[in-house]
Amino acid sequence: MEKLKTNKRFFIVLGFALLLLAGAVFMDLKLGKAKTEPAEQGAELSPTEAPVSAVMAGINGYFNEFRDERSRVRAQEIDYLRSVINSENTDADALEDARGRLFELVSNMEKEFTIESRIRGKGFTDAAASVKDGSASVVIDGASLSDEEVARILDIIIAETGLPASAVSISPGA
Repeated sequence: MEKLKTNKRFFIVLGFALLLLAGAVFMDLKLGKAKTEPAEQGAELSPTEAPVSAVMAGINGYFNEFRDERSRVRAQEIDYLRSVINSENTDADALEDARGRLFELVSNMEKEFTIESRIRGKGFTDAAASVKDGSASVVIDGASLSDEEVARILDIIIAETGLPASAVSISPGA
């Protein structure tokens, strides 16, 4: 009976995390579309705005492509782990390992989403975070980062992951 309650809790947490991820992807796509709509509707750009817009589109494209690829890879991992979990031929050790890996994957997805959101909340245009295997890597939209900016970003990552500073990589994206 206890195992049934644990399984139920696990799948509730997993479902909630996937719902958060879907919401994040939806909002990212919605906000990305909202940022590009004026140019698409025929609004004319001045000669100085055109190159800046092209660069911004390239940078935003990187972050959007990164998140899309990360989502595709994660979806494949989740599908694989679910197939292992749902297989009647899976032994107890493999089942427990798959459940643990799935929980870790979902937990990392939540951390990445929160890190990216909090970094944008601190005034940065965008960020791409990857948390796995006891390390975190974050790329920030910008050509360079001051020591103060790196410290603010590092504080966010440490608070969300509990990792030591030595396990964190922060780099500008341009």
